[in-house]
Amino acid sequence: MSYLNQFMQQWKAHLKSELADCGLRFITTEDGDEVDVKTNSLAYFRCLRTISNTNDHLDESRDDLAWVMLEKQLKAKAEMAERGTSSLVATLHIEASQIEIRLNFSYDEEQHIVFSS
Repeated sequence: MSYLNQFMQQWKAHLKSELADCGLRFITTEDGDEVDVKTNSLAYFRCLRTISNTNDHLDESRDDLAWVMLEKQLKAKAEMAERGTSSLVATLHIEASQIEIRLNFSYDEEQHIVFSS
């Protein structure tokens, strides 16, 4: 599994928990995981935006932007992970399967975006 897929699965697991905290559930469709993750992410961002006291000036376009920014972060981290894994495997003489990268996700209420680290 590519690092991007791994990171999307990590986001999906985090998202399911966060949606439950909002009183929502992760909805699965026949359109596939990629569409489901995006659709449920937008629902989560909408929930955060509507319950926030600081984001009453934002509209749905900001939810779309939050998704695009998260997706770009995950892609960039996946590219870094690919390069870093290759370097570690060569330097430490270990198998790539021995390397596990876990992301943390945090929501910035003022900017209405999710950061990954």
